[in-house]
Amino acid sequence: MALAALFSACEKNNLERSIWLSDPDDIGLPQYTEWGYNSFGAKMSNLYFVSYSTEKPCSLEWNSTDSTLKLTMNGWLAPQDYVSGFEYIPQKDYMSLSITFPCDSVIDSQERLYLLNGRTIDLTNTTVKVSISRYDMTEKVATVQSGELCFKRVQNLYVDNKYEEAIVSGTFDIRYVKDGKKTWLSDGRFDFGITNKLFR
Repeated sequence: MALAALFSACEKNNLERSIWLSDPDDIGLPQYTEWGYNSFGAKMSNLYFVSYSTEKPCSLEWNSTDSTLKLTMNGWLAPQDYVSGFEYIPQKDYMSLSITFPCDSVIDSQERLYLLNGRTIDLTNTTVKVSISRYDMTEKVATVQSGELCFKRVQNLYVDNKYEEAIVSGTFDIRYVKDGKKTWLSDGRFDFGITNKLFR
């Protein structure tokens, strides 16, 4: 059952804003939130993989042929001394993380994303595909040693009794081997407001 939120005072143009609230225990990461703040973050070795304010941080794509859903997070890699997700960084190392996983139910619109509520995806499952794009090059992560993508809460947002978006919030953690070296994305968290512009 979808969790519904009714914010009659919200303005539509605020739904696509990115809001960054730093985690008090690690200011390089955003707090875990469930309000559709359009932000994400994770540690990647000695860097941070985080969203930024000037681009859409995510997209979701349904493939009806094999009943899979693809979640893509678009951000940059920031150095250890970086302060927050929206701080200006002169030289940005852009990166995208994509996770494609099978679904038991048809999720062919953002209104049906609530079916993911509470679901955890085992990223070591052979039916799950993980890829990372950097420098305009995409590579499949062949050997995921451990990892989970957890949709902790998915809820539908209504404004003035009209459906506006799905709020998709959760956590992720991936440990894998790249070029013979162990690599990881740890302490990952995301909070996205999915409108029809972000769902294909």
